[in-house]
Amino acid sequence: MKPLKNIILLIFAVIAFAFTPHERIYPETLDWDTHFRGNPDPNSNFAAVTSTIWQYGYRSTIRGNRLQLDFNFLGGVDANKSWVKRERIRNRNASKQLLNHEQGHVYINFLLLKKGEYILKNQGYTVSNYKKLIDKTAKDLSKFYNNMQERYDVETKHGSDLEAQEKWNAFFESEMKDL
Repeated sequence: MKPLKNIILLIFAVIAFAFTPHERIYPETLDWDTHFRGNPDPNSNFAAVTSTIWQYGYRSTIRGNRLQLDFNFLGGVDANKSWVKRERIRNRNASKQLLNHEQGHVYINFLLLKKGEYILKNQGYTVSNYKKLIDKTAKDLSKFYNNMQERYDVETKHGSDLEAQEKWNAFFESEMKDL
């Protein structure tokens, strides 16, 4: 009887392992050379700009009154629209601080991607409401996280208020643990 019990436990372990996430998804880690290939705006007062992307799509299948939705999501950094004015970076410490601030924009975009995905996938859709509900929810999510991006820049003074930046860094760390 013992070998059968061991086989059952082994099968259970294999099945559990197969359905356990094997890797955690993290946002991109910025670096100047890879993620900032755009041409700097000569009229901008900023030393760097990080352009992020959030897109969603879905395919719907309706059979009778039964609705099936298959979503897809895309998020990340648009390296061709992100830029840095390297001549404005005085030293290695200033570079590190500025890159850390720009990384915060990536974290906010990642929160939009992951939390937006969860919200959009888990709403109560019906055949009659799904198009409007998806559209409204996506617009609300975009607005919320765009406002967060703006608040982040205002509160941190674009990364120059180091105390405010540390508070946001702690917020990002806490939020990333939950994802």
